[in-house]
Order: sequence, then C-alpha cells, then structure tokens
Amino acid sequence: MNAPFKSDWDQQAKQAPSWRIEKPELRRTTTVAGFFPDQGGGVYEQLLTQLPVMLHCMDASGRLLAVNNVWCETLGYEAADVVGRPFSELLPKESRSQLVTEIYPKYLVTGTCRAEEILLVRKDGSLATVLLSMTAYRGDKGRLERTVCTLEDITKQKLASIASQRSDQRFRSAFAAAVHGMAVVSPTGHVVVANDALKTFLGRPDIETNPMAFEDFLHRDDRGQFLNGIRQLLAAEVPSLQFELRYNTPDGKVMHGATSVSIVRNEKGEPEQLIIHVADTTERKTVNHRLQKAQKMEAIGQLTGGIAHDFNNLLTIIIGNLQLLDGKLGGDDKAKKRLAESIDAARKGSDLTRQLLAFARKQDLAPKDSGINGLVSGMEQLVKRAVGENIDVHIELMEGEPHALIDPSQLESSILNLAINARDAMPDGGRLTIETQAAYLDRFYAEKNPEVVPGHYVMIAVSDSGTGMTQELVEQVFQPFFTTKGNGKGSGLGLSMVYGFIKQSGGHISIYSEVGHGTSVKMYLPRRMKAGESVGAAELPGSSSSGSATQAAPVAEVVPQTEPARRPKILVVEDQEAVRMVACGFLEDFGYEVVEAGDGFEALSRLQEHSDIDLMFSDVVMPGGMNGFDLAQAAQSLKPGLKIVHTSGYPKGAMVHQDEPRFREGFIIMKPYRREDLQKIIKDALERQ
Repeated sequence: MNAPFKSDWDQQAKQAPSWRIEKPELRRTTTVAGFFPDQGGGVYEQLLTQLPVMLHCMDASGRLLAVNNVWCETLGYEAADVVGRPFSELLPKESRSQLVTEIYPKYLVTGTCRAEEILLVRKDGSLATVLLSMTAYRGDKGRLERTVCTLEDITKQKLASIASQRSDQRFRSAFAAAVHGMAVVSPTGHVVVANDALKTFLGRPDIETNPMAFEDFLHRDDRGQFLNGIRQLLAAEVPSLQFELRYNTPDGKVMHGATSVSIVRNEKGEPEQLIIHVADTTERKTVNHRLQKAQKMEAIGQLTGGIAHDFNNLLTIIIGNLQLLDGKLGGDDKAKKRLAESIDAARKGSDLTRQLLAFARKQDLAPKDSGINGLVSGMEQLVKRAVGENIDVHIELMEGEPHALIDPSQLESSILNLAINARDAMPDGGRLTIETQAAYLDRFYAEKNPEVVPGHYVMIAVSDSGTGMTQELVEQVFQPFFTTKGNGKGSGLGLSMVYGFIKQSGGHISIYSEVGHGTSVKMYLPRRMKAGESVGAAELPGSSSSGSATQAAPVAEVVPQTEPARRPKILVVEDQEAVRMVACGFLEDFGYEVVEAGDGFEALSRLQEHSDIDLMFSDVVMPGGMNGFDLAQAAQSLKPGLKIVHTSGYPKGAMVHQDEPRFREGFIIMKPYRREDLQKIIKDALERQ
C-alpha cells in the first residue's frame, strides 16, 4: 500500500463534521456519512489503492501526494518516483501549457474538471493520452486543500483514431485525385459527394450543392436497366454492378461511361452507401464508331463490287446478243430502232456498274505521277461553266508543284463532281473555292481515324458557302444511293465514287459542314516527293502547318514564355464542348491558365470578369449571331491590345469572311489541328508586339 495514503486522511475521516465538499454557489452544512463507518480509514486506503482506474491526489499547490497501483502500472513509475513532484512536470510542454493556462483556471473557479484530453510522459519517455478529471476538496474556509484526480488511458483509441483519420485522408486524397469519376451515393440514390473528374464528365460543378438523384444524370433510355440493377444490389442478389451507360450534360451533349457500382453495408448488413465509378469512354466510342463506319463502308463496298461484277457479266451477255441480232434484222427499221434503244439502255447500266465499282475501289485506274496544282488550275474554266455565272469560283494553290501517284482523269472527275454538288447547295449563288495545301497527318490524327496512315499528303479542298449539312447527314453522304436531292435529281453515287477513288489511291477524305454557312470536302492524297524536293518547315512533324494571316517571326523553341509573376491567361471560345475541352486540355498542358466560353456573348462577359486575359482563341463560325471576327472586334474595344487567334474547320481559302479586312489582322489555325501546331501559333501570337 502506498505510504502517502496513510498521512492524515484517517484522522480527518474521524473528524468528518469538519470536512465539507463545497461549491462556490452552495455550501453544505450537513455531515457526509462515511461509506464504511465501522471499518475506519483503512478501508478507504485499500479501496483507493486497488481501484481499477488511474487515481492520484494533489495538494493545493499541485504536488502529487499519492498515486494508486493502476496509475503506476500504466505510466511505469514507482510511487516514490513521483510523490512530492508537481503533476505538471509529468506533462510535455504543449499539455503543460494547456494545464496551466486553460484547465487549472477553470478548475479553481468551479472545483471540477471533466475529461480534459492531455498527454503524460511515461517513465520510458513515451507519451500516453489520457482524459483528466479532477474534484476539489476544500476546508472550512472554502480554501482548496486537496484535489483527487482520475485519469482514463485512451492511448490505444487515440492511435486507432489517428490511423483511421490518416486512412480516411488517404482515401479522400485518392478519391479527389482519381482520373475517373467517382461518387458516394446514399441508399436513396442522391449524390453525397463527387470528385472533380465526375463533375467535369457530367458538366455539373455544382453537383454537391444542388444534389440530384444519380439516375437523373442518365440518358432516359438507360435509366430502367440502372434502377433494376440497383434494386438487385440493395436486395443482395448481386455483389456489384457493371454497366455501359449514357449520360446527359446540361448543354445537351451525350457522354458514354463504363459504370461500376458497389455497396457498403453496416454491421447489421443494412445498406449504408453506394460507391459509383464512371470511366469516360466517349472518345473510345467515337473511335469505335468511326472504325465501325469504315468497316461498314468496306462491307458495303465488297457487296457492291460483287453485285456490279456479276451484273457486268450479265450486261456483257445482253449487249453481245443484242449486237448479234442487229445484223440479222434485215430491213425492219422499227425493230432496229428498238434494238438500238435496248443496247443504249444496257450501256447505261454498264455505266452504273462502273460507278459502283468505283465506290468498291475495284475500278480500273491508270495511276501516274501527276502535278496536282497544274491539274486543278487546268480545270478552272470547266468548273466555271459547270456551276454557272451566279457562283464565284476561286482557285488557291500552294507554293511549288506537289505530286501524287493518281489517275488524273478520276481526280478531275472527283473535283467536278464535288463542284456540281456545291452548286446545288447554293441555288441563289455563292462562292466556290478549290485549293491545295500541304498537310502532314500525324499519329494522333491516325488514332482517331483508323484508316489513315501517318505521313505527308497533298490536300485538295472543295468548299462552298451554301446551305451546309447537319452532322447526321455528314455521317451518311458517302453511302451508295444516299442523296439529299429530290426524287429524280441525283443517283446518290457521286460522293460514293469520290470516296472510292480517294481510298483506292491510298488517301483520306473528310467533310466539315456548318448549317447555314457551307461545306468543305477535303481530299488527302499521299504526296510523292520528286528528286531533290524537300518539304517546307511547316510540313515537318511537330511544326505548324496552319500558319497565320500575319506572318510571325520563327522561334527556336515551342514553349510558352511566362513571366515569373504569373502564367499567361487564355480565353477559349468554342461552341462545341468536345472541341473546347481538347483545346483547353492542350493549353493547360502548355502551362497557360484557361478561361472558357461557349459563344461570343459569354466570351465578352468572361473578358469583363477577368481583366488579365492575354489572348483569345476563338472559333470563327458560332451560334448566337456573333461570329469570331465580330467577337474579336468587340473584345479588342473592351481590352485594347488583346491578342487574337482564330480557328475554323474551313480551309483558309474558303473562309466565309475572308474578304473582310479583319481576316488579315490575326492568326488563324485550321481544324483539325495538331498539339504542336496549336502550341506554336499561340506562342507566336503572344510574342507579337
């Protein structure tokens, strides 16, 4: 038994009427009866010493008078090590300050202290976390005589809590930094928390402040299967779920996501929360769609070619036999006339099969090394006669004489075919531009267009300022017998023939169209280098092929020059969100700060909100009544000296607004642009004084 407990506590217990437990607001006048009045003070000593909690007693100055067995066992001290020492000496500096400045002052006023968390230094130097509770014993005059303290060792719980907090923090960090979208969803289906990747994917930065049911983000045709799966998951019929779902964004765009759902249950097995993981597969779906489209065109081509081949055999028999009959009809003029009409109809059928074979890439070509510029310029008068006087025809040729191994007659036929289609799209007249450009299709472009082989090409673009087409029509125009013209006004084989010729020549063809603004068909033919010919700097991989309307000085490095104080800030204006996201992604990778806008009016609002914008990167053709050049003029009136870079899906020579002076005042880059092209032209524009 600890000696300090045998001080004068036994004598004072016998004089109970002179001891009181007092509070400042209440003084007791009745005597406290002892727990064991017939046993004497020794019972108290034994009870306090053996009590299974940490217990110590201090005098009025805070020095330890007694400690019990559990106290010593927990902290590793002997009673003789600590009795007579100030209790505060056993605390590290931080807890000592807390005891002296916070706990003691309140305790001296109230006479009690309950579960204050402090640290104690064990004999071996390690720290123990305890909850300190104190009770005051005062004398007759209300003066503090002694303090009895109990301590609860919570070191293990504290370490477990810290470990849990660290684990939780690691989870939160991983959750926030995850590349794919993640959300914690309540069993009722409402989003509790979502990471930035999911907010970006859904286009909903306010997903947590304006909570919605998760199924409300889904395409309406996908909600049924999702909700059925959730019911199975909540009923424990399946351990987890896997979906390929479509999601709606606020701007009407449809995103594709590989979605997995798992469930977290409490100790009773009740659903507590759902964890939803969404991987963006939109781009993969787009590439797969293009690949499927190419495979579909290939399959249609094989079928068409087979039919045309067999039909040609039949026509050969029909025409041959009709010609054999021609010499045996004698003087029957009426029969001869009918025979001639039959032969003529059969030959027209033969022409039709020739067109089908062209689409199937099985036509007989006579390829030879051909100068593209010479061929295009030689067609100028023919095209003008074909389209009529109410359409202005412009020919724009690249420098030099690029060559390609092609059948020149088929290229002429393709250009004429496209010119006639352009004429039909401009019934009230307009502008037709045929131009040539050098192009380098890199591996990034080839990844999105699986049939493309990276390399140097000659691009021949035929562009009009006509009615334009929707994206749905653009997806179908190369299919045989598809036509946007009325009945009897087109066979639907013109563009199919062009498609087949370009593909059979090892090239690539694409269409860019804006409803109400026009269409541009770009034919890419593999460029054939002549002896001693070298490509220009603009055609090398990693350099800009787009150039600018105002020539900029060459630069040695393609890295943004940033001031030490801040990064240059760029306003990106593009109405198509997918294109805008690509541009913003590139610019952020280059080290620029990016602000986004979906049209001209929103861009002007952003300029007023961000006075430190250095450059505006804007599409030319946009909805809302304000095109890129109008926006540039308004923006520079708000912020004189603002640098401008325009972008468009039309070739430079076919720009709808190229006749106005504003076209010559800024830089321009054509879609689709490469990462390095964009990096260089932005840097050139920022450096121009």
